[in-house]
Amino acid sequence: MNVKDYDNFVRTTTQFAHKPKEEMRSIALYGLVGEIGSLVAAIKKKILAEGGEEARWDRPNDEIKEELGDALWYCYSVSQITNDSHFDILAADIAALRTEIGSADERAQKIATSLDPAKRAEFLEAAKHFPPVGGYTFDAYQHLAFQTARTDGRVLLEVCLAVLWQLGAELLRVTLPKIEITLNKNVADRPSNIVLGEITWHLSAMASLYHMSLDDVVEANCAKVRFRSERGAHTPLHDEGRDTKEQFQRLFEVAFVRVGPQKSRMYFDGRPLGDDLTDNFYDDDGYRFHDVIHLALIAHLGWSPVVRGLMRRKRDSGNDRVDEVEDGGRAKVVEELVIKAIHSEGDKQAKAAGRCGIGAATRLFPARSLINFRLLKTLRMYVDGLEVEKNAFWEWEDAVFEGCEMFYRLCNEKQGTVVVDLTARKLTFSPTVSPSIHGAAVGLGMGSANSQAPLGEEILSAAEYDSARQMALVLETVAAKRAILDSLGLDKESCGLYSELEVRLDRTKRVYMKATKAVQERAWKLKAVDYRVAFTAVAGETICTASAIADLRDVSK
Repeated sequence: MNVKDYDNFVRTTTQFAHKPKEEMRSIALYGLVGEIGSLVAAIKKKILAEGGEEARWDRPNDEIKEELGDALWYCYSVSQITNDSHFDILAADIAALRTEIGSADERAQKIATSLDPAKRAEFLEAAKHFPPVGGYTFDAYQHLAFQTARTDGRVLLEVCLAVLWQLGAELLRVTLPKIEITLNKNVADRPSNIVLGEITWHLSAMASLYHMSLDDVVEANCAKVRFRSERGAHTPLHDEGRDTKEQFQRLFEVAFVRVGPQKSRMYFDGRPLGDDLTDNFYDDDGYRFHDVIHLALIAHLGWSPVVRGLMRRKRDSGNDRVDEVEDGGRAKVVEELVIKAIHSEGDKQAKAAGRCGIGAATRLFPARSLINFRLLKTLRMYVDGLEVEKNAFWEWEDAVFEGCEMFYRLCNEKQGTVVVDLTARKLTFSPTVSPSIHGAAVGLGMGSANSQAPLGEEILSAAEYDSARQMALVLETVAAKRAILDSLGLDKESCGLYSELEVRLDRTKRVYMKATKAVQERAWKLKAVDYRVAFTAVAGETICTASAIADLRDVSK
């Protein structure tokens, strides 16, 4: 890759360019030193994993390649922030090496004794013409710079690891107060550009030791950065062109209904979607709501063999093996693995960020930036060979982030309605539910509201939804609350119960509701999960009749 092109790439993909210069510099410096630490950790981890087997130490892996690329990105970012005009880190480093090796002082003589004479002469000759007028690649720098390596193999690797720590400390000196810079002289005090050149040399040397092309390292880094900074058109939905019965509905909702303590049930199109949900864990960690991440995969990727099967929308009408491969058991296992990987990594990131309060819901990936590229590559690796491998990394990131946000809201609310919009590629959430089931009435009630009578807490509760609504809707909401309480056999005149019942009516008078405390306990006892209402208006009074509805599967138990 052309070095000038990469320099421009870093400049255009810096996400903190809007911040004050001093803050930008701090972010870039700590970012670079942090990546050096991550690189050292990745290499040490690999060495330990090899069990000290000398013959395998120089086999590269994706983690090392990724950390090398990240460190290079921050090198260029620091350079751009430090220098008012363009500065070529690599060309300056070659010039500094030429001066150091080609001089006649004592240091140069010591270096000469450790270099192969032929390589030294070849380097000095080539360095005279570097950089070439037409530009150059990272590989060109890598090949030339490595000729100045004074050691090789595992010894050079250990040298690079140690020296990179020292160089990182040098860079951070500029962030210290003047008095500390004066008093702390254990670290050299040199211009940042010299230090950046030496860092890039050691990064390049490590790439050579692992038999990696520096161009390939940079290209991989560009691909990683682009997935956040460049968003193209959405990948076409994978069931496009199939019969509508074999497609995900382009707009649908799923209700997560509480049917008992730490037990939930999903409803879709008036029927249960799968089995009842529990955490299957000792602690109440909300994992029973992880199915909402499946819904996020549908919204953003158009993919979920698990939910497709539950909705009976498998693509089995043709002889193209799509049902067997894309909608079959193996694909479902892969999807569950994807969900578990997302949950585990999100939980780890939340704990690392200190976002796991005792007794509080865990916000998986509390910041979008915590969804690291390594996780996304792992997820893509899991789905290799399936249709969803076509989706871009940024689409995966959207699915992970929004799915985890919906998971957090469900964990907080303990129930909710999730609307899946495949056209807009998004999810929306409401804490109230309306499963619209065809079940059995387990309670009947009546309530009323009069515009002439004081409504007290009721009107405040009803008006929370939208104060601009007409009084008629306010009265219907209040009357519905009273009727639902009555249908549950509770005191419909008790203001204390009003705060334990949230009711929302849509344009068709469909009831969306949320019950808590005593109201929820009573609903569980009656096994009521849904409500039907009807309204009449008589002489300025709104009268509502309500039926509490239980799922037939619960009534038959």
